[in-house]
Amino acid sequence: MENQITFPESFKSESHEVVPGATQWIYTKPNQSKISIVGGGYGLCGDGINTFEMWDFDEDEPRGYQTKEEINEYLKSI
Repeated sequence: MENQITFPESFKSESHEVVPGATQWIYTKPNQSKISIVGGGYGLCGDGINTFEMWDFDEDEPRGYQTKEEINEYLKSI
């Protein structure tokens, strides 16, 4: 059985390179595409504590104001 991806446990956390005060969590999928989750900085669609902006780079658009639960439900579906 393949390990289930979960947020934040499966992601690498670092300071956002562009947005001051923001955090970015990155996961590299087996196809080498990335999932980026960000929050906590000005202009992002999430506070980085309760809500987050998630972008699976295999999708066309990011998903804003996602809770950890919503992110993990999405991760179960991929």
